[in-house]
Amino acid sequence: MSLNLPDREFFLELDSFYRDPSHLQHKKMRLVLEHVKPGEALIDVGCGTGEFIVRLAERFNALVGTDMSPNAIEFAKKRTRGRDHISLHCGGLESFHLPKEKFDVCLCLDVFEHVPNLSSLVQEIYRILRPGGEMLVTVPNWYDIVATKVLRKHHYHIHALTPWRWMETFRKVGFKIRFYRAVGFPFLKSDFLSKKIPYLGMCIFIVASKG
Repeated sequence: MSLNLPDREFFLELDSFYRDPSHLQHKKMRLVLEHVKPGEALIDVGCGTGEFIVRLAERFNALVGTDMSPNAIEFAKKRTRGRDHISLHCGGLESFHLPKEKFDVCLCLDVFEHVPNLSSLVQEIYRILRPGGEMLVTVPNWYDIVATKVLRKHHYHIHALTPWRWMETFRKVGFKIRFYRAVGFPFLKSDFLSKKIPYLGMCIFIVASKG
């Protein structure tokens, strides 16, 4: 199954979403940045515009971004030019044959629903994380099952799972779920309800650690 990659206009629009405090992408960004612990090395799988790598550049000695989209890598390279401790690569994570236990943190944000090789990607992330390292994930909530499988709306989405199925996918590889909550609550836009009733939120944020 081949990926249907977004065009350059998609990344321009995404860049504007990160700067809009009312947008779901901005809320995701703030939550992720709040939970990233400083360390030696970070990798952002599906780095998109490079927003997170730029914002986290001072917390790590080395940062790596990968994305399947040449448009994304081009966009991100313009933003990170002159920063020698940041490297960006176009292609699937498995194709780079990265060293085992190289990274303290892996970001995989709005990625897993798009990839055909879900299990092997999770396994590769587990392999390249150091013991105690963390994978930070954002994935759609169960509404996506209706949107993708019933209404056929999200053409980019290959996988549509409940929050519990997503977390079980990570546990099977060896990850321990350290934290999860929703990002954004429909209609009410309540951060309190996003924490207390995560299965009704717009999307799910998960922090998983390598034992």
